[in-house]
Amino acid sequence: MYCFKCGVELADSEKKCPLCGTPVPTLDGERGEAGKEAAPPYPPYPGEVSEGIPRNGLLFVLSCLFFLPFCLCLLCDMKINGEVVWSGYASGALALLYVIAVLPCWFRRPNPVIFVPVDFAAAGLYLLYVNFATGGHWFLTLALPVLGGAALITTAVVALLRYTRGGELFILGGATLLVGGLSVLTEGMIRLTFGVRMFRWSVYPLTACTLLGLMLLVIGICRPFRESLKRRFFF
Repeated sequence: MYCFKCGVELADSEKKCPLCGTPVPTLDGERGEAGKEAAPPYPPYPGEVSEGIPRNGLLFVLSCLFFLPFCLCLLCDMKINGEVVWSGYASGALALLYVIAVLPCWFRRPNPVIFVPVDFAAAGLYLLYVNFATGGHWFLTLALPVLGGAALITTAVVALLRYTRGGELFILGGATLLVGGLSVLTEGMIRLTFGVRMFRWSVYPLTACTLLGLMLLVIGICRPFRESLKRRFFF
């Protein structure tokens, strides 16, 4: 194509002559800049088109996959034994797994500070059922203190990591020390419940957690050492 005024050869994408500035006429007789722009050959891109399964539909399918064996266990147990004998353990485990793995997915932005205590509460209810179903006497003296301590430590760590900026090494170091103390509490509750000898195994996790927790605290306090480790290990 050539400019009809000065005769300069034009590229196909040119809208005006680079020499004299004369607008280039389009194929339909309109001028490139003076006239109305021609319609694009394709409609505007509407954005990403999702062809996958809707999120709520997938969660509904997962819920049905949990609910079906839950009901089948209860029905089979009632049909065979006339009462709940073994199905409570299986159905309770399925319900606990659903609360931990699927229930948070129903929310767009699940808050772990809320769901972590909910998970521990569900685990406590399941252990309480097992305690009553087996005629045990270990829930109040063993399961409840240990599970409560683990729930407090985990919830505190999650909340601090979520709502505070910096100090991750101090948080993790303190949590590691508390985990070592939790191991001693666990063995103490086992001794109280079953009458076994104390300090048969808890001294090992206590020692390891104490050393690891102190190491994290020292790294958090000593800034040059912390920066050196970051440069050396690229984190």
